[in-house]
Amino acid sequence: MKKQNYSVMTTSILVKAVFVLIIVCCIFAPLIVRVYDNGIIALTGRSVYMPMIITLYLAAAVAIVLVTALDRLLSNIRHDKVFIPANVKILRLISYCCFAVSVIFIYFSFIRPFAWLVVIAAAFFGLILRVIKNVFEQAIILKEENDFTI
Repeated sequence: MKKQNYSVMTTSILVKAVFVLIIVCCIFAPLIVRVYDNGIIALTGRSVYMPMIITLYLAAAVAIVLVTALDRLLSNIRHDKVFIPANVKILRLISYCCFAVSVIFIYFSFIRPFAWLVVIAAAFFGLILRVIKNVFEQAIILKEENDFTI
């Protein structure tokens, strides 16, 4: 049990660190994207600054929601609330966030084809989370049936 609590606490710390990292990246995104854009302009003669900055800020907003949901999920797990309807809702929200990032990057992938990797990866993670959410729903049903059995 102690090892499990250690794992949940470590993951919770990492989630909070990712939250801070997203904020820092949002602050420095214009600078980083400008450096990247200068290289793209040198190669292609076309700027990708505005499409990329818009894509990154939209994705960052979704990432903030996702990381906050992960933190709530970990909090529930830390309090031994694993198979509860609230966690199913959280998993559903996280999967929607993955699909949202996928949709956001579709636009940018027509400008820079490497972004298709993000589109496919985010959609795949969203799909995996939908399956996990369905498993949790079934586990809750089984748990409730077990609780009512004498």
